[in-house]
Amino acid sequence: MKFAYPEFLYALFAIAIPIIIHLFNFRKFKKIYFSNVEFLKEVQQETQSKSKLKHLLILLSRILAIAFLVFAFAQPFIPTSDSDVANQNNVVGIYIDNSFSMESTGENGSLLNEAKAKAIEVVNSYRATDKFILITNNFNAGDQRLLSNEEVMDKIEEVNISSNSRKLSTIYSRNRDAINSAEIENKSFYLLSDFQKSTADFKEIKPDTLINSYIIPVKASDISNLYIDSCWFNSPSHLLNQSEELNIRIKNNSPTDLENIPIKLFINNQNIVPASFTVAANDETIITLNYRNKTNGIQQGRVELRDSPVITDDIFYFSYSISENINILGIGNQENEIALSSIYSTDSVFNYSNYNITQLDYSIIKKSNLVVMYNLDEVNSGLSNVLKSFIDNGGSLLIFPSKTINYDSYKEFLSLLNVNYFTEIDTAKNKVREINLKHPVYANVFDGKPKGNLNLPIVSSHYLISKGTTAFKNHILTLKDGNPFLTEYKVGKGSIYLSTVSLDKESSNFTNHALFVPTLYNIALLSQKNYPLFHIIGSNSTIDLNRDGKDNIYHIKNNSIDIIPRIRNMNSYTTVFVNSEIEIADNYTLENEKRQLGLAYNYNRSESELTYLSSTEIDEIINSSSINAQYIDLNNGTIQSALSDLNIGKKYWKYCIILALLFLAVEIILIKIFKQ
Repeated sequence: MKFAYPEFLYALFAIAIPIIIHLFNFRKFKKIYFSNVEFLKEVQQETQSKSKLKHLLILLSRILAIAFLVFAFAQPFIPTSDSDVANQNNVVGIYIDNSFSMESTGENGSLLNEAKAKAIEVVNSYRATDKFILITNNFNAGDQRLLSNEEVMDKIEEVNISSNSRKLSTIYSRNRDAINSAEIENKSFYLLSDFQKSTADFKEIKPDTLINSYIIPVKASDISNLYIDSCWFNSPSHLLNQSEELNIRIKNNSPTDLENIPIKLFINNQNIVPASFTVAANDETIITLNYRNKTNGIQQGRVELRDSPVITDDIFYFSYSISENINILGIGNQENEIALSSIYSTDSVFNYSNYNITQLDYSIIKKSNLVVMYNLDEVNSGLSNVLKSFIDNGGSLLIFPSKTINYDSYKEFLSLLNVNYFTEIDTAKNKVREINLKHPVYANVFDGKPKGNLNLPIVSSHYLISKGTTAFKNHILTLKDGNPFLTEYKVGKGSIYLSTVSLDKESSNFTNHALFVPTLYNIALLSQKNYPLFHIIGSNSTIDLNRDGKDNIYHIKNNSIDIIPRIRNMNSYTTVFVNSEIEIADNYTLENEKRQLGLAYNYNRSESELTYLSSTEIDEIINSSSINAQYIDLNNGTIQSALSDLNIGKKYWKYCIILALLFLAVEIILIKIFKQ
């Protein structure tokens, strides 16, 4: 045991006062004469023994009362292993969680302000010569610089709510890198956060025994939140005057059922569909809003509701484009071309052109959305390489082989594309047995699941294909014998639709069947370049664009900002990198001199789940892991007192005062008892 103020121990000499009083009894005696002293001798002996015991007990209580009173002023404590740290140089890391969940209110206002106040208390608990590192979710370049006492206090005051959300393991790693670069032996790290379960991944932290970590929670008084989680369309393609079905997932993170909550849909700042919804407590619901596309070009949308205390998740942005034309290129001989032109030449949405293989200008392929290759006996190497590049960059290719293909030529071509190749022809009569209704090609073709025996295409001859491929494939139409009729392969950024049946009428009745038109029509619609409906801020998103021949500067714009993002030009496409440039959820446009693309950015919804680790859970995690950390439960105390207990040991001066008062009370009781 040690004493905070050992000089007060000199006051223990005051114990001599009651001892002196005990040794010298200053009471005056009175003489009384008795005729017989025989009985007085007995009384005298009994009285002397009682008096002796009385004085000894009173003396002992006085000595102990004085001793414990002196100890109280000297402030005894039992030192911890870190008791000498306060007297040495320290480097102190402080993490202030400034994510959106810290907008919630606690007992003393917003959680962020409460965390900032406690961070200042931490700073005041150290000497003016100690150094500090302040870390927030922003991960600014200057975060890892050593700061003085005054500098870190100024930085703490400047901390504001940020759209960034970080895992606790990432925060711990960043602090470790920064704090270990300082050549100071004593290292501490204070984490001030609400410790949401979505980000508090303690188990992923790589422990560092040289850093003493302290967990300081701030607690929200209201953990209710209603928010829009995500949205998506039923159809991946978008056309002018097309009826859209927008699905919206809404989550209710509260113990209360919510009924008839209004929600609004805006397209290009016009309120399109006002609606309402009902959602049960601690549950989610999906609602569908229907509307019609009225204009071509970029469609910038947002869905809104109203809720508190967290309002950053009440709006969800999305963006998509409606092209005036879908460019379709047919490559083959004129035989059976009428089957294609009957679909693609009669609809104004399609810009269809057909070329004989001998007349084809390969540069046209790059400008197309869909290439339909039909009735070709062989594919030369030049066309193979151009089509490979076209598919890798997001193009779609539909292949109908001729009845008399050159197997070696097709094997070389299809192997280059990394898809199954034709091995032999099967002339046995066959029939389509199964339609993949889950494939986007047939997403809106059938009203519900078809019942009964369907009249499906009949096949007179089809090609068998090789086994095995590394490309992801999805059978669209399957024959009765289990072999594929039509299969989609995902290659690069594009798609390949491979038919094992020729387009001519002798091979099948597919061109005259009711499935033919919706199949080719929807394949064409799906060939449109679809960019993500939305991006998440902080996710380091990339956007791939076809290279337009010139290295133009791209801009990301909205009404308030104009950002020039980093780009990388490859042979045939340009990659745009969006890292920390976008910090505010909104609709944006990505544009240069020749093109314009709609972008939508939303805040990360991980902060919307207002579920936190309890003190018990944090204690259990710390005790079961190798993290060198301590949980600081204030219990209405101050940070400074809690840190003082942790740094110099457990103080016992309060117990000394209690014992001093107790022995004074014992003295009074003894005096009264013996007087009686």
